[in-house]
Amino acid sequence: MPDIGIIGAGISGLAAAYRLQQQGLSVQVLEASGQTGGVIQSESAEGFLIEHGPNSIRAGDAALETLIDALDLHEDRVWANDVADTRYVVRNDQPTPLPRSVGAFLTTDLFSARAKLRLLAEPFIGRAAVEEESVARFTERRLGPEVLKYAVAPFVGGVFAGTPDTLSVRHAFERLAALEDEYGSLLLGAIRRALTSNDEETPDTPSGLFSFRGGLQTFPSALADALGDCIALNAPVHALAHDGTAWRVTVAPTDAATHTRSFDALVCTVPLHRLSDMRLETSVDLSPLGDVTYPPLSVLALGYERDAIDHPLDGFGMLVPPVEDSFDVLGSIFSSTLFPGRAPEGHVLLTTFVGGARAPQHATSDAASLQGLVARDLDSLLGVDASPVFRRLVHWPHAIPQYEIGYGAVKNTLNALEETHPRLAFAGNYRAGVSVGDALASGLQAADRLLGANEQAGQPH
Repeated sequence: MPDIGIIGAGISGLAAAYRLQQQGLSVQVLEASGQTGGVIQSESAEGFLIEHGPNSIRAGDAALETLIDALDLHEDRVWANDVADTRYVVRNDQPTPLPRSVGAFLTTDLFSARAKLRLLAEPFIGRAAVEEESVARFTERRLGPEVLKYAVAPFVGGVFAGTPDTLSVRHAFERLAALEDEYGSLLLGAIRRALTSNDEETPDTPSGLFSFRGGLQTFPSALADALGDCIALNAPVHALAHDGTAWRVTVAPTDAATHTRSFDALVCTVPLHRLSDMRLETSVDLSPLGDVTYPPLSVLALGYERDAIDHPLDGFGMLVPPVEDSFDVLGSIFSSTLFPGRAPEGHVLLTTFVGGARAPQHATSDAASLQGLVARDLDSLLGVDASPVFRRLVHWPHAIPQYEIGYGAVKNTLNALEETHPRLAFAGNYRAGVSVGDALASGLQAADRLLGANEQAGQPH
């Protein structure tokens, strides 16, 4: 029975380890920190439930549902409030609902009449004349400048903590680029795909956003519990080398002697900013991996008495476009509206994001200065007229990988590594999407790749 090493106990690594273990392989997970879950961390304090990282998962993937079933998490799952479909975008210093229907689009104040007419021309816009475009250039060319400023730019800030000027549409928003490639139009392509998906959709697969009663960390914790004692914490990996028959992994704990472990195969899920510093003996040029940007991001969770806020908080949250430059926050999630049990009775919880690629100078671990900045913006945008009764600051020095122009070189490097070393697989939010679902899927795909290599080698599993 082959021994498989999994480097990293985030959602990608845990999913890969669970898939391999369920197939009868022996796995060992090496996690550098003292806890599992990676960036998925939930905290309960003073009646508030705070997410340090991601806040939700989007359902709809069959593999995800299979895992939920296997881990018996259905009773713990909570679905987003119906009003969470409403997203606010700030325009002219006011949170304005992003339209969710044709009728709402025609009457919304978020876009001018000129912008609405410009959108009608989208099906007549030709394909790109260049191989790779930024998200900004792609959006402005196809949908016009206002859609870029008041829809796509804030969305990019909310998903990537990034800017549309630097991200590659082909890599950051692959489905959008595919609509133009396949149909020549985003609007016509979306309509045709919607009609096709309605014919093919599986009624037994749920959709929508969800979390768990105890927070999103319930999911990786359940995976870790199922894996049992095969997880080693405080075991940072410093070097990888293949000796011709096995992978030699150098582990250098801070409180113990450096030692080496041998594995028949490896799944590596460490972030690229750490992987580039890891000694990996290979003939593949690793330099593109070190060029990936991970901007800093601060998350400030603030609890208020409900009566202290004028805004109805009737939605998922609000996003602040870069063009609204009198504000410094990227946006805020109305956490206690999104899911139940996030705040005590008579209180609300707001989770606000600051920094990212747009304003890295504002992402600071200085709680006092950050709270002053956030309080000013929330007061102006939501009508907050009292001090918070609860606060929690989380600082991520390296938050989300930016799929910038030229990101294909990163993907090609990872593919070349896997081709050169068939018993080495990579997984994480740098492979094919930054969402929790994307990261989880990449872990399962990495496990399946090693299972396939196992079968080709004629080894049992």
